Amino acid sequence: MRIPLRATLRLALTGWLGLATVSALATAVRAADPEKTLPDSTLFFFKVKNVAELRESFKQTGFGQILVDPALKPVKDDITAKLEDASKEVKAKLGVTLGELVSLPQGAATVAVVAKSDPKVPVAILISADAGKNEAKMVDVMTKSTKQAEESNSKVGTESFKGLTLHIIQPPKDGDKPAPPLIWTNAGSVFHIATDLDALKDVISHADGRTDSLASVDAFVKTRSKLGETPVSWFFDISKAVKLMAKLGQAAQANAGGGGQNLEAILQITGVNGLKAAAGSFAFNTGPYDSLSKVYFLAPAPTQGILKLFMMPPTSLKPEPWVPANVASYYSLSWDLDGAYNALNDLVNQFQPGMLQVLQQQLVGPNGGEPLDLQKDIFGPLGNRLTIVTDFKKPIKEDSQRYLLGIAITDVKKFQGSLNKIIEIAGGAPAKRDFQGTTIYDFKLPEMPANNGAANPLSGGTVSLAIAKDTLFVASEPALLESTLRGGGQSLADSPDFQAVLKQVPAKSSTLNYAKADEAARASYDSIKSGDFEKQMKAAPNAPDFGKIFDKSKLPDFSVFAKYLAPGGGFGLMENDGVTFTNFTLRKANP
Repeated sequence: MRIPLRATLRLALTGWLGLATVSALATAVRAADPEKTLPDSTLFFFKVKNVAELRESFKQTGFGQILVDPALKPVKDDITAKLEDASKEVKAKLGVTLGELVSLPQGAATVAVVAKSDPKVPVAILISADAGKNEAKMVDVMTKSTKQAEESNSKVGTESFKGLTLHIIQPPKDGDKPAPPLIWTNAGSVFHIATDLDALKDVISHADGRTDSLASVDAFVKTRSKLGETPVSWFFDISKAVKLMAKLGQAAQANAGGGGQNLEAILQITGVNGLKAAAGSFAFNTGPYDSLSKVYFLAPAPTQGILKLFMMPPTSLKPEPWVPANVASYYSLSWDLDGAYNALNDLVNQFQPGMLQVLQQQLVGPNGGEPLDLQKDIFGPLGNRLTIVTDFKKPIKEDSQRYLLGIAITDVKKFQGSLNKIIEIAGGAPAKRDFQGTTIYDFKLPEMPANNGAANPLSGGTVSLAIAKDTLFVASEPALLESTLRGGGQSLADSPDFQAVLKQVPAKSSTLNYAKADEAARASYDSIKSGDFEKQMKAAPNAPDFGKIFDKSKLPDFSVFAKYLAPGGGFGLMENDGVTFTNFTLRKANP
């Protein structure tokens, strides 16, 4: 009987997987922080400072309070009953119920991916967590998991190292390919799992820290300085990962011109190598926030190549007057489009000098005339701001969400001529109509195939376009564009919910976003309640039968959920060392 590696992994890890939707695993060492015990060849690192505290902070969030609301008890009982058989099976095999599994991790937890010199298995995964007071129970679970693996034809053995017993599980081959081993051990309440014996021994050998650690890596130091120490954090060394891929490519194509060297050259020419690392942080129930997350991309100046396409100079991004207060979401971006064109031209010239100019000469209509000049006719008359808003039309169905894109225009007359020329060159034949003095162009879309069983909301629909209010508007539905042009009513900028979000945003930013949690939640609720969501799930290949999870008729009134929901938002800030994106949900006052 052949058991794939993932089955063995599932059995071995199940004893301390248990953060539900916020599961977190990794390497924890008591004598020193894991950042100081992991080698500087670490590609990816994920850390939870304290799993038990994270669970408790989640309980204080709006979503955590929803889960314990008495009105939701019939649904929870339904789900519990559905999970009873699975829980009994886990209890029989591992000695704990599913509920007990959730509470096993207690202290620090991390996961790391470390680069290896072996081209056949280029990385090793190192995982561990502190079980704290649940040490004895965790030992029992891991021991029984090992027994389960042995009964599934895995080869099981032990080895002593530094006073620890390493349990080595070697799964049978997955087809013709040998599966990597799974090794676990524990130093007191700290449990380690690894996919490579030498990598685990290396970390254990440096339990007191090392000079060439992850903590000594310049990119890690800079990202940690930017984000600080948080309940949940992660780090991805993009530069090292790219070099590893190039090395593997070179080894694989050594007899065909050295593909790895070519990749590094391309990355240097395009400027992608300027993106050094990415890192993030997350927290529940902190300050004024229900939840707070940050993602930082380290790209020190001077920015080169393709990265110059996305320069986002901070500016005041107060919502435009045409944005109504009833939008479901709002996203605005400061984008240097003139700089983007120059960067695009420079990048193209690296590979094919003058290619954009040659292309422009071909951009003429069927009746000839002056060709379209990309810089003067398109990028020049456009402003440096893009905005996307969404809403939901009622009743809620799978195609209820609507989108509107607005691009600022600095020279309306010039761009109107450019738009006419673009339509002529493309051979488009939109229906033109007047709406309160503004010309609207309606483009009928063809029927489009479903995506994973879900109907395409744009299939057979109409996309509408207009130039008004110093803005180029593109809407996924004519009615949305018309309501925007009509105006009237409260603007988003004056909405109390938006003002609450804006208080957490700096005066100048590169991006600004806002979301009405109750709007999106209401759409999801109505979709589930009406059966549309279940219908979409059934149409998707290999999707679970959503109707068997719980009886949708037992869902309480939406007001039960709404009282816990608060608006959220965020902002991006581009600086000389990269860009940081911050997103948050505000606390709900007296839910």
